[in-house]
Amino acid sequence: MDKPPIAILADALLSCIERDSDAPHYREDRFRKKLRTAHDREIRLPMAEVGLEARELLRHQWAEVTESANLTERQLEVVRLRLEGHTFEQIGALKGASKQGAQNVFFQAAKKLVKAWMEYPYRGLDQVYKDEVQRGLPANNVETGTRTR
Repeated sequence: MDKPPIAILADALLSCIERDSDAPHYREDRFRKKLRTAHDREIRLPMAEVGLEARELLRHQWAEVTESANLTERQLEVVRLRLEGHTFEQIGALKGASKQGAQNVFFQAAKKLVKAWMEYPYRGLDQVYKDEVQRGLPANNVETGTRTR
């Protein structure tokens, strides 16, 4: 198994560090375990492939859930930045707060979002839609109430 370029770079950087046996900067076994854990987590939580129609349904659900969660502007902005891939340090710097401050705002928002999602009456509708499309059944025509062929 070939190492990814980032792992090679990390090994090269770590080999330059002088190790102090009384206070080591890192332990090889812990570092490897963290890499395995991160790799396993990525395997368990892959990004789902979503079709255009399901994506629109998810976007609609997200809008309704965020609205019912009553997020503050600050919470909504922190969540948006986090979903775009920014780190908490970057978010804190952008918002004039610390990394911990950005995390606190994010986790407060996450609690509200989870509560709103659990109360959302159409939770899981996107999965039902995806399952029906995969089964090959024609979609219902919402305007006329008939099935399209």
